Amino acid sequence: MENLLEDRRKEISDGLEAASQSQRKLEEANTESSKILDEAKAEASNLINQAGSRGDQILDEAKNQAVEEQKKIKASAEADIEQNINKAKEGLRQEVSALVIAGAEQILNKEVDEKANKEIVEKLIKEL
Repeated sequence: MENLLEDRRKEISDGLEAASQSQRKLEEANTESSKILDEAKAEASNLINQAGSRGDQILDEAKNQAVEEQKKIKASAEADIEQNINKAKEGLRQEVSALVIAGAEQILNKEVDEKANKEIVEKLIKEL
């Protein structure tokens, strides 16, 4: 019977020791999982910050491209306007020249030869 009691004590002692070791392993696992979770949170936070910074950078690049495109469009429109103004001026010069010749013909009651008086007409056009 004493052997039986001794065996039972040994069995209980071994069980308590195993439970104690399991408890330590569980605490170590909890500590390790907390550490891993903290590292994962820090990494996630870092990635979120990087994504925000990259988003800001992309936005700035898009704004800069838009400004450059706006400048190109504006310059092109200004060039078109200048070209149209020059065409309109030239057209007006031609019309005024024709009116001057017609007026001179009426004043002189004769036909003015545009080719013969080209120098005078060119001078009048330049002065306009």
